[in-house]
Amino acid sequence: MKPIHSLLSLVLIFNFSCSDSTTKNKSNLDSSSTSKLDGFWERKGTIQFVNGKPIDTIIFGVDEVGFRNYKAFGDGSIFWINNSKSQTSPWKGGAGGYGKFKNTNDTLTEFMSHGSGSFGAFLHYMNDSLKTNFQEYKFGFNLTEKNYTQLGGNVPNSDNVNITFGEFYEKKPALRKSKMDGVWKRAYEITYLNGVAIDTTTVPSDAILDVKIIKDGYVLVQVDQTRMVYDSSKSEYGGGGAFGQIDYDGNGNMTEYFEFFSGEWPGENPPRDPKTAHYASVSFYDNDMYLQITKDTLNQNAAGRGVVYKRIQ
Repeated sequence: MKPIHSLLSLVLIFNFSCSDSTTKNKSNLDSSSTSKLDGFWERKGTIQFVNGKPIDTIIFGVDEVGFRNYKAFGDGSIFWINNSKSQTSPWKGGAGGYGKFKNTNDTLTEFMSHGSGSFGAFLHYMNDSLKTNFQEYKFGFNLTEKNYTQLGGNVPNSDNVNITFGEFYEKKPALRKSKMDGVWKRAYEITYLNGVAIDTTTVPSDAILDVKIIKDGYVLVQVDQTRMVYDSSKSEYGGGGAFGQIDYDGNGNMTEYFEFFSGEWPGENPPRDPKTAHYASVSFYDNDMYLQITKDTLNQNAAGRGVVYKRIQ
């Protein structure tokens, strides 16, 4: 048996696979752009540029009904997720990614290291083949208080050098602030029996990476387990991810309302659906580490499971 208080004496070390780049990236950030970029962004459509000037905007819901794509930035980390499904892949959810980023006034560079679904599998293949820890993606971008446009990405190809396309995003309005706002990594799991902690397990970063960003009442999760499951034909290989809203009352009660998923986590839920929400109790060791225990309700499959999250800074 490993008592719960033993966690307080453990030294948590976050060995992110591109930590050297992370330190360098943070020092190169444009602080004014970073403060505007931090938060959740919803892709609204695609902009066509001719000779560098915006000509036409294709809004989702017309040509791509039901497609959802979000990005989240915070504390030097970048998350993204979509609900684009493929009937020919083993993953019934969409795809997602996690990494680090830096930006200047007109350039956004993403250093993507982990992912879920098809993107997680792609990153694993590329990183192993090239003997690297991340894939670098550089985009031209234009940022305002409420919108940003990213040149390139998941957009149509053009044979005309004078015609380009960009992803158009709109910033999600802040719903609420909480102590849980930040970027977090799962460091430990605790097993409970009849309310008593009976075992504590370290989560090895070289096998599985479970990270989440919470900000302004929204939550986005990415779990990459491509180094724990080696058979790429199995759905577990691609891990999973989720996007939705989150409530924390400041008194130890957290509710996550996940709306759609990536990787091996299929399905979609109505916004703020109490029937499909995840209910958990939360207790903070300090400002940078908390314990989350799934509550025992009729719809909880992981009741009695405790997860310790460490803040990524």
